[in-house]
This record gives sequence, structure tokens and C-alpha cells, in this order.
Amino acid sequence: MTHDSTQPTRIEFDPDGVAIEPRPGETLLESAHRAKVRIASACGGRGICKSCIIHFTGGETPPPSPSDRDFFSAVKLERGWRRACQCSVSGSSRVHIPARARAESTRMQVDGSDFWVQPEPIVASIEVKLTKPSLNYPEADFERLVEALNQEREPTTWSIDPEAARNLPEVLRQNNWAVQAVVRNDEIIAVQPVKTRLVGLAVDLGTTNIGLFLADLHSGTTIASTGIENPQGIYGSDVVSRVGAAATDADKAIQMQRLVIDAINQRVQGMCDAHNLTPWQIVDVVVAGNTAMHHIFARLQVRGLGLAPFTPVITGPLQIKTRELGLACAPGAQIHMVPNIAGFVGGDHTAMLIGISAHTEKRTVIALDIGTNTEISLLHNGAITSLSCPSGPALEGGHISCGMRAAAGAIESVKINGEDLEIKTIGDAEPIGLCGSGVLDVTAAFFLSGGLNPRGQINREYRHTVLQDDEPVFMLHQGETNVVFTQRDVRSVQLAKGSIRAGIELLLEHAGLHYEQLDKVVVAGAFGNYISIESACTIGLLPPLPLDRFEQIGNAAGTGAKLILLSKTLRDTATNLAARSTHLVQAGNPRFNKHFMHTINFHDIN
Repeated sequence: MTHDSTQPTRIEFDPDGVAIEPRPGETLLESAHRAKVRIASACGGRGICKSCIIHFTGGETPPPSPSDRDFFSAVKLERGWRRACQCSVSGSSRVHIPARARAESTRMQVDGSDFWVQPEPIVASIEVKLTKPSLNYPEADFERLVEALNQEREPTTWSIDPEAARNLPEVLRQNNWAVQAVVRNDEIIAVQPVKTRLVGLAVDLGTTNIGLFLADLHSGTTIASTGIENPQGIYGSDVVSRVGAAATDADKAIQMQRLVIDAINQRVQGMCDAHNLTPWQIVDVVVAGNTAMHHIFARLQVRGLGLAPFTPVITGPLQIKTRELGLACAPGAQIHMVPNIAGFVGGDHTAMLIGISAHTEKRTVIALDIGTNTEISLLHNGAITSLSCPSGPALEGGHISCGMRAAAGAIESVKINGEDLEIKTIGDAEPIGLCGSGVLDVTAAFFLSGGLNPRGQINREYRHTVLQDDEPVFMLHQGETNVVFTQRDVRSVQLAKGSIRAGIELLLEHAGLHYEQLDKVVVAGAFGNYISIESACTIGLLPPLPLDRFEQIGNAAGTGAKLILLSKTLRDTATNLAARSTHLVQAGNPRFNKHFMHTINFHDIN
């Protein structure tokens, strides 16, 4: 179709009904993100995944890129199928985004185990009544506030946050000189009306999801909790993609940080509104994230994380005023960044260890949080040894041909009962794709029933195998949207599970242990909470132990972040725990590589 140059070029996205004018040199994926149209992009637009598949249904269809010629069959290309990151349009087009590519997760578990702890917050409120200024007593507002504080507390040299000082005259006069000063050590960080509720915010800053928790700092109760998608996903679903983008483009690093801050501010405002609070009552913030998320959030350089030996800027605790990063809170509130351990073993893992009380654990325990970057610790004889494994997004549905987030229509469970294939979808909706728990179940079920051999090759003669472009695939569902599991998908699972299991074996070997000596395997995180432990053991992701030795505990990192927010003692414990943990480096480690080669296949690795 010839484009009329007198008319503006427009891309119309269905079924959203949104249209936008593309910019020169912009991919269709970038146009969609600018228009706030959701298209999944597990690899961040690098053309190495399958998540951004779209269908040109009208107007100009751009020619396929060399990469897409390899990716799609000739029939699919002819019918207008492309990947959004691999095409640009020069003429007006209509694009349909399949349900799989636009699905939003319905599973963003945030609660975890809501342990109560004796509140011992880092901040405190002190009620004071100031003497009203007069000609006989013209002392400055701050000096009179200090005088009043020293009557209530042991006298000290007080300082005041500049923003709190700017607000001081108005707050004092509006409240007839009776106020509460919110203090952090010897600094006055806010001055509020008497009896204002002191609120803290804990943030579990994950690569995929963000958990937010509002807590009452006096009672220790959780006021509200919620989960949101990490909006940085447009730059890739894994930390490697995001580190690469932030390290090579300073503007992208700023955009990534701003996306997260804006998303948190917006959701926190809603949480406050629902509970008759304001963000200005938030006087303390704790953020726990993996090393990459930690650095991007804090606006630290990530270049060192992208190259061996993967050096972070800082591993210890970091204190930042909320206003420096744009977080809407009390004037002088600070963010406590939970300390990282080393490399890619970040503050979220430190928080998880606090959440499972690792500092008091006497048993021999493996604790892991499975994700795009899986972090694992071995607790043994009072020592903690940790490492991270680049497991990639396959176990969360990324880099899988029909993979998707845990949304309505995602196949979450698969069983083979005799000749029958039994599948269950989230929301009992029509199947449109496969989420992480389904990926594990499919692999385990087909391996156990003879569809996969121990090397991970699909059996062409298997009853649920069909040929697609002369390649054998497992047909999970035939309908408006076919859902298949391909040989490439199997390989992606093998790489991910091999990496995780190799990490476990390396930790055990380092301690001179065998997996049978483990008292407990703790599986944390939203993904870990939904997987079948049986399936994970069947494919060799987890060691073949009795099922009663496994414990799925949900969002332990969120629990740990809340505990660190509420308790100064546990905040100090987290810092000491991270500092004394031993970090094993898996990159380039010949022992890791040996274990990886031994665990990549589907066989008994006793």
C-alpha cells in the first residue's frame, strides 16, 4: 500500500484503540511504550526473545528484519506477523496485540508471613508545647523548639532538616504552638500536629514486581500492602538487560529510576487515601532490592555490574533523603537501602534472610528466591554462604515461545493422566499462554510420561507431539490461540534449572555437604510460592528430598523489609548479617561449570 505523504503517519493499536505518530528511527515497540500501550518485552527490545509478537492487520506492513525471517515461518511473515522490537513503520498501519503480549500479571504476592516484632523504629515523635514568641521573648522558632525538646528529653545538640525548617513557622502557628517533633537520632526531620500517626514504608524492589507495605511505627501493624509491576520491564525482564541499558545510556538510567519512583508515589498515594493518611506522614522508608535494582533506584553507576568481576559501587547500608530521589514523604524522611551482600546477591536477599530468621537458625538450610536472578544461601553451623545464578526469565514465562506473565488465561498447572492432558489456567479462562509454574509442570509431566528423553529431546512419536514447521512441539491447547511448548523452550528450562541446581551443589560442595544432609530447603518469592515442588524435583531444579523438607514461604523479602523498618535491632542485624556472609563467585568457576554440565539434563544426579 502506498502511503499518502500529505497525511500524518499513524499506528493504530488494537484492541486498545490507541493511535500514535511514530518517530523516525523508532521501533514499533518503542512507539507502543511511548503511547503507554502494553507489549511484553522480556529481552528489552534486543530481538532475542519471543514476547513482543504482534500482527499487522491493516495499512502498511513493514518488511521483515533478517532476525524475523529466521524467527517466523514464511506463511506467518506473509500474514503480517512480526516482533515489535524488530520493525519500524513509515506508513500508517493497524496492529493487533495478541492477548499473550498484553497480559498483566494477576499474581503479585506481597504479604508473605506477617511476623510481629516489638516496634523499635529508628524515628520517634516527641510532643512539645512551645512558648509563644513575644517582644520579651523573641527567640527564633527553631531555638524555642530545641528548648522545648530539651525539657522532654536529655539535652542534646539538635539539628533540623532544611525542608522541615521551611515548614516550621506555618506548622507551629497553625497548631497554636503544640506540635510533635519527629526525630531521627539528633535530627528533627518533621514537625507535625500532635497525635499524627507515624507511618513507615517498606519496599521490596523486585525485577518483575514491587511490593509496598505501609506500617504503623508505633504499633507495628501493617496498615496496607500491595504489589505492582516494575515498570522498568520495558527495558527487559532480566537484570542483565537493564544493567546493559542503564550502563550504555545515561538517559535510560534516569528514565528507569523515574519510572519506579513515579509508580511507587502513585500507588502509595492511593494506599494513603484509602486509610485517611497522607504521604507526608511517612517518616521512614526501607528499600530492599537486588544489586542492579538497588543501584538504579539510588542513581548509582551500574557499569561495574555489567562486566566481570561484577563490582557494585557499594554493598553496605546506604542512607538517602527521600526528596533526593523524588519519593513523596515527610520533609526529612530518609531511605534506608538494605545492604547488599556481594555481586548480584543484593539487599532483597539480605531482607529474605531476616524474614526467615537466618541469624538464629541452627539447622542446615538452603534458602533460595527463584527469579530472573536466583539468589541462594546455605545456612550451616552458624555461617552463611551465598551466591547468585543467572537463571534468566524462562521460569517466569520469558523466552518461552508461548510464555507470559501469571495472568488470566495462563496455563499454571499441567498433568498427564493416562492418555489425557489435563491443564488448569489462571481464572479458569481460555488458555492463551504458559506462565512460570506451568513451564515447570509441562517439562516434568512430559519427561515422566516419555515425551522428553533425559537429554531434553522431544520424542516425535509421543502422543501429544505435533510438527510445526517440521519441528516437533508439544501441543498444549488448540483453539483461537494455540499454545505449544517447543524444543527451544525445553532448552531454556534446562539452562535455567541447571544453573540453579549447580548453584545449590556448589554451596554444598564448598561446605563439604551432600544434599541429603539438608534439614530444610526454603523456597521464597512469589514465583516460588506457586510452583509444584514435585515438578521442580522431577526436572532436577531442586534436590530429590522428601517433600516435608521443603517449605514455600511466599514473600520473605517483603517480610524482612518490614521487620527492618520496624526494628532498629533487626536493621543492625541485617547489616551485620550481610557483612559476615561469605560470597561464592559462580562466574568462571570451573566447579560451577562442572556441576552445571552434570545438572542440565533430566536424569537422577545423585
